[in-house]
Amino acid sequence: MPQPTLAETQRYLWRLITAPEGVAAGLAAMPESESARLGEIVASDARRSAAERLDVYANMYFFRLLDSIREDYPGVLAAVGEDEFHNLITDYLLAHPSSHFSLRYAGRHLPDVLRRHHLAAERPWLADLAALEWAILESFDAADAPVLTAAELEPLSADDWAEVRFRASPSLQLLDLEWKVDEVWDRTQRGDDAGAAAPGPSAMRVWRRDLRVYHQPIEPLERDCLRLLLAGEPFAAWCEHAAASLGDEQAGAAVARILQTWLAAGLLVGFETA
Repeated sequence: MPQPTLAETQRYLWRLITAPEGVAAGLAAMPESESARLGEIVASDARRSAAERLDVYANMYFFRLLDSIREDYPGVLAAVGEDEFHNLITDYLLAHPSSHFSLRYAGRHLPDVLRRHHLAAERPWLADLAALEWAILESFDAADAPVLTAAELEPLSADDWAEVRFRASPSLQLLDLEWKVDEVWDRTQRGDDAGAAAPGPSAMRVWRRDLRVYHQPIEPLERDCLRLLLAGEPFAAWCEHAAASLGDEQAGAAVARILQTWLAAGLLVGFETA
């Protein structure tokens, strides 16, 4: 049999090092002709077999992933504890082996996994807590953009306001959650006991201004206006929705307050008119 190329050797070792259940299981899943090649690539010695020596690197790979995901989900870690978190990430990586060259994305599927994981039986709010933490990470890493100011809107005419479309900050995330997990997250950030999340629908916006990420629970009207903003709908659509919800008399003032709040928070970065 011809000697494998460097690229072939690298791919072979990578398959075994990243095998979800370890090198031995990875070898067992290979045809015998392939698994036998390990002895040609990695030498055994009196202390360890080739598979055991390669397992050292496989374990290092797993713990590097574990450490990275731990940094991304400090709230989940605080809520379940070190041992349960270790077991959770073991289960997670079996279902979602890392497929991106950057560790930044290693934990991106954890909220979905937690919705089906046995830990959710005791803490059904864990998936929402993970979703909040991932949104915070996404917001922190989003592109920068100059913040829109109220002074830039002063030249708009009444006709312009009917068609104006605002651009949201690239960092803006809108979450529709089933639990009030922001309170749990705040407690874990202070180093307090995580406690439990209160049930109930909870819409939340997450965004970054300068180098700080903020999260804020929001009322249904603001949530709906945010959806319209992110869908690229004009300002008039916000007003029409508010009128249908609150009536014409209250709609204008309500939408104006929302717009002022967004400008003050730095959620808007630009606008276009017809």
